[in-house]
Amino acid sequence: MESGDTRGAIFCYSESVRIRPDVPDVWYNLGCLFEKNGETNEALTTHTTAAKMFPADFRFPAEHARLLAESGKYADAVTTISDALVISPYSPALLANKAGYLVFAGDTKGARDTADEALSIDPACVPAYLHKAHALILLGKRNEAKETLNAGLAVVPDDFRLLKMQANLYLRCSEYAAGLSSIEKVLLLTPDDAESWSIKGAACAYLNQKESAVLAFERAMKLDPKEKSYRQNRDAVKKGYEK
Repeated sequence: MESGDTRGAIFCYSESVRIRPDVPDVWYNLGCLFEKNGETNEALTTHTTAAKMFPADFRFPAEHARLLAESGKYADAVTTISDALVISPYSPALLANKAGYLVFAGDTKGARDTADEALSIDPACVPAYLHKAHALILLGKRNEAKETLNAGLAVVPDDFRLLKMQANLYLRCSEYAAGLSSIEKVLLLTPDDAESWSIKGAACAYLNQKESAVLAFERAMKLDPKEKSYRQNRDAVKKGYEK
């Protein structure tokens, strides 16, 4: 693994599983290696097989659920992460993951309540704040979403994920100066994030700071040349600026 030979590592772990099938860590690492190598079906098979062999190990249903969610099967992911929570019911990370799956499965109220459960165990669980805020936005409760993000930032003040979501929410609420302030904090923490530069470009454009908007979109274009919207937004601002 240290040499980057993932296929070789998969062979070694597969042999270890064949010789010593009673070691859960070997199964777990094998599943992760399959995923790293782009072999998602093999990773799923490994985790589901291991879950049957080691029913007291929450990692296998948790990884299975994550892979299901990444393939867009959110309802199945909710069911599977619930199996992991039967094993480890007080895990804030598992609860936060379930909240995220519930959001995309369409159960926004369930997502909000599950995120609250995670936060009652760990008030510094950033994913729970993010998923709760997302659920509240979908429920049309933007002010409560703002309060949720502010509560998270009071506990974890320099988390770029919370600040980035806050910036997006401010823009959606037409609070452009506040959005610009939040995204500038994000860029101090993650200066190479193209999406954040695009958000700054949008905030500047709304504030009629057109030169700054163009520069921000161009920085986003340089960081992620494949994303066409950055160029389109830059060109739209330049067109309005040149009139």
